[in-house]
Amino acid sequence: MKVKVQKYDPSADDAPTMKEYTVDYHEHMTVLEALVKINAEQEPIVFDYSCRGRTCGRCAITFNGTPALACVTCVEENGDNEVKPLTGFPVIRDLIVDKSKVHERVAAIEVRQRAEKMTLEEINKPVDPEICKKIAPLEYCARCCVCTAVCPVVQSKGPKNYIGPTGMIAIGLRYYDPYDEGDRVVQAVQNGLYNCIMCGRCTEVCKALEIDHLSVWKDLRSAAEARGLKPADAS
Repeated sequence: MKVKVQKYDPSADDAPTMKEYTVDYHEHMTVLEALVKINAEQEPIVFDYSCRGRTCGRCAITFNGTPALACVTCVEENGDNEVKPLTGFPVIRDLIVDKSKVHERVAAIEVRQRAEKMTLEEINKPVDPEICKKIAPLEYCARCCVCTAVCPVVQSKGPKNYIGPTGMIAIGLRYYDPYDEGDRVVQAVQNGLYNCIMCGRCTEVCKALEIDHLSVWKDLRSAAEARGLKPADAS
């Protein structure tokens, strides 16, 4: 089986190059398994991974032109198997990209906003099961940024205030959170909620199959419109 991998060291190379490797194929072989074999048996490749099961988000790459997680994406015995860094992020080396700006922004959003500390009574109060159904899927988000990498609005370098799917999921998580007191609807609108074109590509590539991105956007938009917060130029 042939696997092509982009090699690039910005500190030493003028431009990226593609190198082709021959790897012994086995059924259901993942991109990550192929990279591990190449790195161990043929030539060092700089890439990242940890959990091997769509939880950590560290192995995000671009496979045959589509953002993906290497740990749960299978190679094809007779396919192109082209592996490049995650689209839209600065390359540190080979398949490692710098996602720190997105991660820092998401981390700031996810800080629960409260005017006062929660009392024990509040902590022990049962949460509406319907709210739990909204929250639970979003907790599967690995912050891998695959959804942001595939987003046509983000990649077009369009509206500067659009936070992208990764950030909007973080806003949605706190919007549903019954213990959060921040105005997450205003936050969503200010971060480009209505710049999303509702194409659904984020959900298509997301390996956290529990997450339905567009249902979150719709809930946030409904809440915004109920308060008259929909921008005048939004469709």
